[in-house]
Amino acid sequence: MATADIVRIQSANTCERSLRKLRQSGRIRIDDVELAALATAVDGIAAQSIELFGSRTNPGQRGGDIDLLILSAGPRLETSRRVSTRFFFGCEERIDVVVLDPETLTVAEGAFLRSLHRVRIA
Repeated sequence: MATADIVRIQSANTCERSLRKLRQSGRIRIDDVELAALATAVDGIAAQSIELFGSRTNPGQRGGDIDLLILSAGPRLETSRRVSTRFFFGCEERIDVVVLDPETLTVAEGAFLRSLHRVRIA
């Protein structure tokens, strides 16, 4: 896999605008509280990509937790814990955070990524 650019999310406001556009276009299901909490949770995270996947990317479904994928060379557990904790301070909805290093994907991780319907939020 070619080296990808790592982007530090500039601000919660930038992410919030992106999430609002995705919601308005019907690509994601997320309410205002979840949207604000998610934008704050990923503020400052260094990542190649931050994406939603799972039921929240299917407008025909209802409910479900928030599934977040972060492609980053950063420390997986620390990044996941940081995002989950920050999200919980703004919203008590369940969130699952998966952090994968795109440069060192295992065969199973690559298959997992290929199986997902993902919507990039940052």
